[in-house]
Amino acid sequence: MFNANFQIIKSAMDVAMLRQSVSAQNIANAETPGYKRKYVVFEELLKESMKLQLSTTDSRHIESTQRIVQPRIEREDSFFYKNDQNGVDVDFEIAQMTANGLRYEVLSRLMSKNIEFYNIVVRSA
Repeated sequence: MFNANFQIIKSAMDVAMLRQSVSAQNIANAETPGYKRKYVVFEELLKESMKLQLSTTDSRHIESTQRIVQPRIEREDSFFYKNDQNGVDVDFEIAQMTANGLRYEVLSRLMSKNIEFYNIVVRSA
């Protein structure tokens, strides 16, 4: 019933929630000696998956379907913010959380608009 927008927006919202969680974990460990900052990789993976499209050469071939991309949490090993080998800059993490919160708000509004459009169609049918 719903178009692909719903799944795409839901996935983007899930990634935003994961980013908030990872940033909160980084902030919680800002004073932990040797803690390495973590971050979420998603857009790069999505871009790569979109490049890998299979082509069909015969009408009997099964068409390729869009692969669902999962976000990946990675660790920043090369950067140390403090002498105790901690890689967390609290100000940077707070800025990331703020930007991510705004992104989530926009996605939430997009989802609401999509639902509103479907409600209009259902009511007028």
